[in-house]
Amino acid sequence: MRFILRIAAACAFWYAATVFGQQSATTPASAIPSTLTLSDALQLLSQRSPAILAEAQSIPVAKAQVEAAAKLANPILLANSESYPAFSSQPGSVLNNQELAGTVSQTIQTAGKRRKRTDVARQALLVAGSNLQNFQRRLAVELRQRYWAAALASAQAKLARLMLTQFDDTLRLNETRYQQGEVSGLERTRLQTERLRFWNDVQQSDLDLSNAKSALLELLAAPQDTQLDIADPLVTSVPLLPVQELTEEALANRPDLVAQQQTVEEQRREISYQKSLAIPDVTVAAGYKRNFGVDSPVLNIQVPLPIFNRNQGGIHAAEAQRERERRLLDKQRLQVEREVKQAADTLKTQQIRAQEISKIYVPESQKALDIAVQSYRLGSLDLLQLLDAERVYRDTQRTANQAYFDLRIAESSLEAAIGKESIQ
Repeated sequence: MRFILRIAAACAFWYAATVFGQQSATTPASAIPSTLTLSDALQLLSQRSPAILAEAQSIPVAKAQVEAAAKLANPILLANSESYPAFSSQPGSVLNNQELAGTVSQTIQTAGKRRKRTDVARQALLVAGSNLQNFQRRLAVELRQRYWAAALASAQAKLARLMLTQFDDTLRLNETRYQQGEVSGLERTRLQTERLRFWNDVQQSDLDLSNAKSALLELLAAPQDTQLDIADPLVTSVPLLPVQELTEEALANRPDLVAQQQTVEEQRREISYQKSLAIPDVTVAAGYKRNFGVDSPVLNIQVPLPIFNRNQGGIHAAEAQRERERRLLDKQRLQVEREVKQAADTLKTQQIRAQEISKIYVPESQKALDIAVQSYRLGSLDLLQLLDAERVYRDTQRTANQAYFDLRIAESSLEAAIGKESIQ
């Protein structure tokens, strides 16, 4: 058992050293690349996030508690002087006319109290490490959401500029035809007015992109004037594993579940420690005594009698707390299974939606727009029909971008649910 405890403690210390090694390696903080991938963003998050760096301080706090728990009680030095006739007219010798005693006492903890107390603190260190990993997992979920929001905004901005460029081509053609008397002034004015909608889309898309990048930079603790582009595309295809296999991975990898399991073990060790407190400690004192000129050794042993208080309350409280943590572990397992099932179902649905839109509706809307533009150039299609084709194409493309964004978010949710960096 002691060997296992030593191995567990060594793993915890190694994890703490790794965390602080990363912190020291990032001073000064790593720069934000101009083209940012999601993998780079996740790495920068662990290095730069003030929230993670603050949460990481729980590791040295827990290590300090281990150090404190392993310490022996300090010895007590006692010096005593009695019966010297200080107010007598002839008090006599200080050494020979009084009782002088000096003792050093030491409390000896019985029933392995110090070892058991240290075991509890070491287990708490493991819990702190797992809680830190879980905090990083939850913050990584938020980073993924902000990253893909920026990717969506970038795709929508590119679409808006493309639509404006295509519309301006049509506008120039219409102006030429107007100069040649082929179209009316009303149609010319209507087309010029319609440009406002496309121009407004560009302005709004640029604003959305700027805000999305700003939110991402905040999470990476980077200056707001940092210039970056999103590297990873929205389009993705994720192979899905069986839900049972995903659930087994989650039960093995989720740091919040590991932390709860470690908490149950911590409470088990706390019960053992509380039971050891029922056995009284022994205080041994040894020293020297001079009694009116006569020297003698002093030996004293104190043992409290556990008649009334045998730490029944502490033991019962620890047992109840362990049962509570065990019940919470059962609840946590059920929650993990539900989260995996829902995330897998959502991902499957979003895959079907994104593929259906991109394979059927996007090509059809592109085909319809191409025909409409060509027909308008040939004069066989009126302006309203052209504008309608452009609107349908724009809305279909935006819907496709949104569908892939939803797919990316579903992918990130499943990654978080199973406690892995990637499910690819």
